[in-house]
Amino acid sequence: MLRRVGPDDAGQFDKLIQSSPEPDFAQTAVWAKLKSVSWRPVHYSYDQGGGPVIAVTVWLRKPPLLPWSLGYAPRGPVLLVDDAAQYLPHFLEQLREEMRRQGVFALKIDPAWTSKQRAKTLEEIGFERVVSDHPFGGTQPRLTFRLDISADEEELLATMPKKTRYSIRYPEKNGVDFRLGTKEDIPLLMEALRDTSRRKKFLERGPEYYERLLDSMGDQASLMLALHEGQVVAAGVTVVTGKIGWAVYGGMVREFANLRGYYGLNWRRMLWAKSRGAEVFDFFGVPVDYSEESPLHGLYQFKKSFGGELIEFVGEYELPIRRFPFWLWRNFSPWALKLWRRFSAFLRGRKHKETTEEDSEK
Repeated sequence: MLRRVGPDDAGQFDKLIQSSPEPDFAQTAVWAKLKSVSWRPVHYSYDQGGGPVIAVTVWLRKPPLLPWSLGYAPRGPVLLVDDAAQYLPHFLEQLREEMRRQGVFALKIDPAWTSKQRAKTLEEIGFERVVSDHPFGGTQPRLTFRLDISADEEELLATMPKKTRYSIRYPEKNGVDFRLGTKEDIPLLMEALRDTSRRKKFLERGPEYYERLLDSMGDQASLMLALHEGQVVAAGVTVVTGKIGWAVYGGMVREFANLRGYYGLNWRRMLWAKSRGAEVFDFFGVPVDYSEESPLHGLYQFKKSFGGELIEFVGEYELPIRRFPFWLWRNFSPWALKLWRRFSAFLRGRKHKETTEEDSEK
């Protein structure tokens, strides 16, 4: 039976996600609260045998000019017990009817599943595979490296390639200091992120987003900084849910690349995640095209260098609930999104130019 989870039970809902065999921070109520500025989250659990076996957070948002909402369950649903896959067909049918009652025209999901059998179940219900030209394979990365960090510190370091161990130790030997930051250090984080996003053309967010993230996640998130003579070298935000830690946001200042600060930073992010109970560290995505010709090959090589396992998730799927608006969405939204991305890139470039000109006048 599908049951909607109210605000008073949000804490218990998150405990279910955290204790599941395959937890994901993107499905928690606390993460949904962070995103509720632009989306309206709703939470559900599916109960069988006297207890919940599946949970899902769906974010709802009305696209422009449409009276219906798009539903999106990032990295959901989450199977809460080992044998929950058997209940997926009935759960998904009930979820479809609930989404219809919520005025949803399509439900998009990209679960953190690797099982081809589960993907087949989605297709049997009526979900359609989404083909994306995004360099990471979709809204959420389809490929990632995951590293077992359950061993003690010395053992864990010993499992890494010799060159990586050298790079982890190098920055501290050359005057780089590492420390946990607070909201007051977000300008330093922004400096590292902006330098990286301009080079890699990644999405830029404002400092207020990261302030809300640290407020919302509390001790489930950390800001880690690498500093050299007071200058930021690298910075990153790490999130832990259950037994997994994710390197969700991070960047480095190219000027200090020779100090290898991002190696040392990621090592300390792992140690922080371990201190919060994590047994696995997720490097949060690599490009689907990681060939030597890819402009993102260096990112792939960096994350691979820590010795983790390359994981491939099943990818994005969409379930049409109202056919005509779904057809409009499928056929016209890609063009609209491309135009929006170009416009956003233009605005970011203009803002950067104005900031540079202001700095030069000072």
